[in-house]
This record gives sequence, structure tokens and C-alpha cells, in this order.
Amino acid sequence: MLAVEELLEWAPGRARARLVVRDGGLLVQQGCVDTIATLEYMAQTIAACLGYEAFQAGAGVRVGMIVACRRMTIDRPIVAVGEQLDIGVERVRGSDYVSHFDAEVRDANGKLVSSASLTLVHGDQPPA
Repeated sequence: MLAVEELLEWAPGRARARLVVRDGGLLVQQGCVDTIATLEYMAQTIAACLGYEAFQAGAGVRVGMIVACRRMTIDRPIVAVGEQLDIGVERVRGSDYVSHFDAEVRDANGKLVSSASLTLVHGDQPPA
């Protein structure tokens, strides 16, 4: 279920990614995606952030899972096919087992589409 197409910026604990909503793409129905689906785009950007962080450290990528979503705002009901989205995530705090990220999705004009505060749990470290 890959939706995010490009990792634009990365620093430890934060990242920015981009995708274009494409006909036949992930969660697209009748030419659009319900904005609630941007939660998945946020989760994939967090995964890219943490995966690249592990890669930079020479470690294996760990499986993670979103377990909580707080304060999600949705500024419009749908995102149309053809729209470009910019997803930004930043770790607010974290440990080896749990992380909290703030995330937001903006359109090509920089207008906010959605935002959320997400909590995820990290799986075990992969074997060496």
C-alpha cells in the first residue's frame, strides 16, 4: 500500500514527502479520496522518516503501528485526482518503544488539508 512517492526533506525526527493523487491509486474512489485517508499518507511519511533514520544509523527498519490519533482536523471533505499533496511530520517525543508525531498535509498552494497528532508503537529491533 505505497502512496507516498518522494521524500523531499529529512532530518532526524522530521520529514517532508510528496504524492500526487492518481486515478486508480490508493483509496481513490470516483475521482477523489476522502480527506480522512490523508491519515494513511501521514503514517507512510512517518514510516519513511523512521526508516531513513534507521538506514542512516546502519540499523534495520522496524515495523511500527499507529495506535492513536488525536486532534485530527480536516479542512475539506475530499482531495481530487491530480492534486499534489505535501506531507510534513515531526517527532514531538519518543523512545525505543513509542513515538508521538505531529503531522500535516498541505495542497500544492500550501493550504492546509488536514493535520493530526499521532502515536505509534515500534516493533522489536530486527536481528543483526
